[in-house]
Amino acid sequence: MITDVQLAIFSNVLGVFLFLLVVLYHYINANSSSKSISKNK
Repeated sequence: MITDVQLAIFSNVLGVFLFLLVVLYHYINANSSSKSISKNK
């Protein structure tokens, strides 16, 4: 069985990973939109 400590570590690691994915998504989205705006001008 999974102990409480193992579950807490797993959920913390999963939370950090998802947070980094969101940051990476916003970073990529911001850079691609600024490049496409400069191309339209």
